[in-house]
Amino acid sequence: MSTVAKVFVVLNLLLAVAVLGAAAAFLGHSDNWKARHDTLKQMSTATETKLNADIADQKRANTDLTVQVAAANTAKDKAIAAEQAITEAYGQLKKGYDESNASYLTATRSLLTSSNTIAEMRKLIDELWKERDALKDKLSQANDAMTAAIQGENKANNALEAATTQLNDTLAKLATTEGELQRKTFQLESIIRANPGFGNGTEQPSQTGKVLLSDNQANIVVISLGSEDGVKNGFRYTVSRGASFVATIEITNVMAKSAAGRVLNGMSKSPVQPGDDLMTAR
Repeated sequence: MSTVAKVFVVLNLLLAVAVLGAAAAFLGHSDNWKARHDTLKQMSTATETKLNADIADQKRANTDLTVQVAAANTAKDKAIAAEQAITEAYGQLKKGYDESNASYLTATRSLLTSSNTIAEMRKLIDELWKERDALKDKLSQANDAMTAAIQGENKANNALEAATTQLNDTLAKLATTEGELQRKTFQLESIIRANPGFGNGTEQPSQTGKVLLSDNQANIVVISLGSEDGVKNGFRYTVSRGASFVATIEITNVMAKSAAGRVLNGMSKSPVQPGDDLMTAR
């Protein structure tokens, strides 16, 4: 027998065994199928009952969940509204905080400026106090100086009054002397007229000098020339100021270093003044 035939025989044997096994298995399965079917049906019925109960429970749970969802949505809406209110409140608070912070910064800058201003004002006040003390010292010194000046003025006034009194006395004496000189001059002129040739050798020399004192109301002029310069009563001098003629005077009283006289003629608008020049009249 060939190898192929052997293989076919083995294959046929194996196939036969397999068919027999399958038939046995099928028969055994058929026997148990009905029992298993009944068991499965009972189990299916119980499962269906349980499933229906679970479905009912699930429906109730769904209803509860729907109510809870609605409540949750309502709570969500309330929460959103509360969140919006809180957001708005936060915005207001943030705005208030920013404004407060800006006000605080402004107040801080103002405080710093005020502090600097106060420091400057204190420094200025200190300087003003120092200046005040210095001014008080100067005022005290000025008061002392004013007191001394007043005292000096009083002394000067007293001296002026004394000098004025003395001057008035001198002017009175000069007036009296002038009157006496006028009388003597008249007597001398009378003698000269009665005695021609008397007085020869008294020709007035050429002289220059200055006016020392003048009293135009009393018509008295005091010059810087006197008997030591050869001045005699009756001498006449021309008074000038610069290149302008002022007056002509005649000596009526001679002293050692000065002489007094009267104005014979002159310019009424320009009276004789101390310091005027004089020279011998020709």
